[in-house]
Formats: sequence, C-alpha cells, structure tokens
Amino acid sequence: MYSMNSSSENRVKKTLALILNKYNCGVLLSPLYTCVKELLINAIKANYKNIYFEDFAPNGTDGDGLNYHTALRLFKLEMSREDAKNLERLARRREISADVFFYVDSDILTVTVINPTPMTEKELDKIRQKLIDAESCNDISDYFLIHADDPENEGAGIGLILTAMILRSLGVDLSTLTITYDRAVTRAKLAVPLTSTTIENYEKNTQSA
Repeated sequence: MYSMNSSSENRVKKTLALILNKYNCGVLLSPLYTCVKELLINAIKANYKNIYFEDFAPNGTDGDGLNYHTALRLFKLEMSREDAKNLERLARRREISADVFFYVDSDILTVTVINPTPMTEKELDKIRQKLIDAESCNDISDYFLIHADDPENEGAGIGLILTAMILRSLGVDLSTLTITYDRAVTRAKLAVPLTSTTIENYEKNTQSA
C-alpha cells in the first residue's frame, strides 16, 4: 500500500472481517482494525519520511543547510497538507510500499506490517520508550502530559500508543506488540488470541468506558 485511502482501507477491513467471523470474533473487528490501520499509517509515513529525507547528509543538514528539526517541521507540515500526495506519487514510482499479512495459528491472530524502510537504533529506542510509557498511561491524554515539554517529540507514534491502549483493553500483553528491523525492512507485529476471553475483556472495558 502506498497510502491509506478508502480503497485500501476497505480491502484491509474486509479481509480482517472474514478472518474474525470465521473464528466467531466479529465483535473484535473495530478495535483490531484500528490497530492494523495505525500500524499501516506509521509504516506509510515512515516510507514518506525516508523519501523526504533522502538528500540529508550524515551531519544532519541537507544541501541548503537546513538542520534536522527544521526539516522535520517542514515534513510534518507537508504531511498535513494536500502536498502529501506528491510523496505518495514518489512512493508509487519507486515501489516503496507497506504490506500487511494476517496469519492464524492455534486461535492466535498474528498481524505483521512490513515496509522497506529500515529504522535507526535511535528511532527504535524512541518506539520502545513509547511502549514503556503506554504501560503507565490510562489514556492518550496521559501520554501527551508526559511528553508536553519534549522538544524532540515528533508527534509521530501516537498510533502506537493507541494500539497499545486497545491491546490492553483486550487483555493482551503488550509484549506481543513488537517493532523490529534489519538492513532492508521494518516489521511491526502484534498477536491477539481469538478467544471468548478476549471478547469478554473488550466488552467489559467498552461498557465501563
């Protein structure tokens, strides 16, 4: 996928619905689809960011002398405008896409999102910290309070926090949500039991919300 448009969203949702209905877990479609969508959005944005920053030199400046933080603000601005379609076109031209795979074994649904944009160790450390923070947050507003004064907070990764919150509401241990990378790709993976216990946890937390 080169973007999360209505067509790609529908394909993912229909595929997930077929799997969940097969295991009598259709009620979990909304929370799990949200998780999958957030992971895909993160992967697609990572692809766009890689394209946007490909001209940056190792010292953290581009040919025009822009530093990383200034360029990052410009990237975030472009992502919030119609101009983001230009990055989508470049991704399509270069065949830089994000892909999602579903696999069920022993009533465990495993979702893997892969994109051909390897991370840096610093980026992975930030993601690990986000997941640690998610353990101590009751909702996303708590996360914003923790990072309100963080000058290096890119505003990205909120989807990971939301995904972590949803997994907690399902009674799923956050250790099942992993982000790994090698020289070629980044992989985001989560595993959810398709059981009556998961459904009960979701319904209980939905009713008490």
